[in-house]
Order: sequence, then structure tokens, then C-alpha cells
Amino acid sequence: MNSSESQVLALLERSKQLTYSEPNTSLALATEAAQQAKTGCSPRLQIAASHQQMSMLFAFGQIHEGCHALLPALVIAEANDLEAERGDLLHHLGVAHYTLGEYSTAIDYWSDCLDLGNVQFANETRINAHIGLGQIYFACSRFADALRHHRQAESRINAQTNHELQARLCINLVADLYALEDFAAAQVALNKAEAITRTIQHLEYLGEVFSYKSLLALARGEYLEANAYIQEGRHIVHFWAWGEISWHIVHGRTQQAQGQLSAAVASFMSALDMSKRMGCGHKIFLIHQFLAGLFREMGQAPEAEYHHRLYQENFHRLLDPQLFARLAQLEQQLLQSHPTTSSIVVPA
Repeated sequence: MNSSESQVLALLERSKQLTYSEPNTSLALATEAAQQAKTGCSPRLQIAASHQQMSMLFAFGQIHEGCHALLPALVIAEANDLEAERGDLLHHLGVAHYTLGEYSTAIDYWSDCLDLGNVQFANETRINAHIGLGQIYFACSRFADALRHHRQAESRINAQTNHELQARLCINLVADLYALEDFAAAQVALNKAEAITRTIQHLEYLGEVFSYKSLLALARGEYLEANAYIQEGRHIVHFWAWGEISWHIVHGRTQQAQGQLSAAVASFMSALDMSKRMGCGHKIFLIHQFLAGLFREMGQAPEAEYHHRLYQENFHRLLDPQLFARLAQLEQQLLQSHPTTSSIVVPA
């Protein structure tokens, strides 16, 4: 290892250490590491530096900037036949486009990740791709299909799977099961997610855990507990843009359930403003849906109609017929790759 690589490794390690305590410094260190890695460092280290920079940019909701960090790393991986790294980068590009509401492009990236002809892709890449596809089905309100893909991801978990990925999967399972109103199973998955996130001190995911603890408490009619979980989640560091958006949404739902309708409007509006600023398309239509229902409950028909129209416009913009055709094509590809796995053909 030369001196340049030692310096970059030190910057990366320090960046990771400061992820939660000093996120702005962490991003600055990651950016410096990525810049220094361009000269005198191995391809793998260049990719690792770009990956950390991307992670921190995504955390701040700077999705387009994160993609700009990823694309040169993808070129490096392809030029040096680093297939495991290439698979991971493809997965993260899928995440970026999903967050922006560009679902068909995300499917293209995740479809590549599920190409079993490429035996050099890591198992984690396949797990992440199934999680991502499940999230797209979830956004389409196809909760059983979302659960199906997340169960496929779960079937790939083994003793070598890192804890962060296991926690991510558990949280997605909680979301599916909650939407399907299987609250008992959702609680089991949530308990596992909480245990893992506390062990590894992953504050972003722990914030998600408290959001779902609040929602499950609401489902049981336990308003005091729901409020307590909301406040506990609020005290967790929330510099991840979509974590903050999720918190405002759950807070609004908690307030609405307790008849605090004006406060709920303010919470949903905060979530909407943040979603628009970062171009978070997969949240915007959902928030308009909540606002439409809330204004309807308040007897404010014009406002309810306004947000319902925006919900429909955003929903149909994301879920166009091409998306469903692409999902059907992918399901057919997966069925051919896994002839023993049940698959659902999505209608065009």
C-alpha cells in the first residue's frame, strides 16, 4: 500500500466514524477521499471512495449529485472487470432512480442485478435488487407482490449477510405486513429490525423502526404509546432527507388519528415541502393522498379535491402503462431463471 492509498483509507475511515455525529464533516472527508483517490490508488479504492461520497450525498437528499459520483465509479468497475463492485453500483443507481420516481429506469438496473448469468455478482446485490423491486410493487399498492419479492430476498439471507442489509430487509417486511394488516407478523419483523439496528447503531434505520412502532401502536389504539414512539424517534439524528420525510408523515398520521387535524396538515405539508425540494417522487403522491383524506375529514372540499387531483396526477405519472409492462417482462425473466419459483404476470 502506497502513501496515497494510506491517506485515502484514513479519510474514508474518519468519514464513516463521523457519519452520525458530524455528517457535514463526514461528507467533506468523503469528497476529499474521492478526489485524492483519482491518482495513485487502486481501482477498488477509487470505487470505495466514490461509494462513501455517494452514500453521504444520498443521505442529504442530493440524489443527482450522488449519481454523478457513482457513474465514474461504474466506468472504473467495468474497465477493470470488478463485477462484484459493478453489481453494487448498479443497485445503488436503481435506488437513486427509484427515489426520484423514475421506476422503469430503476427496474432496468435491478433487472441487471438479478442476471444469474453473471456469477460474479455478490449475493447482497441480488438481495438488494429483490428489496428494490418489492418497494416498487409497494408504491403500486401491490402489497402481496411486494411481500413476495421481499420473501425472496429473505430466502437469500445467510450467516455472511451483513447486519445493515438484514435490517433493511426487515423494515421492508414490516412495511408490507403492516399494509396487509398482518400486525402480529409485522411486530415480529419489527422487533428483529430494532434489535439489529440497536446493535449496529444504524440511526437512519432506527428512525424507521420508531416510525413503524408508532404506526403499530396506532393500529392497536394505543395513542399514548404512539406519541411516545414519535417523540423518541424525533430525538434520533435525522439528517437523512427521506428519514425526516417519513417522520413527518407518521407524525401527521398520529395527529390525525387523535383529531389534531390542523397540526396534521402542518406535518404533511412539511413532508411535502421536503419531498419537492429533493425531487422525491415516490413520496409526493402519497402525501397528497393523505392531505386529500385529511381535508375531506375537515369538511374542506376544495382543498380535498385539489390534493386528490395532484395525487392522481403524480400517481399516474409514476405508474404509467410502460411500468407495468416492464414489470411483467421482468417477472417472465425471473420465472425462466427460477422455474420452481411462483411468479405473477403483471397485466399491462
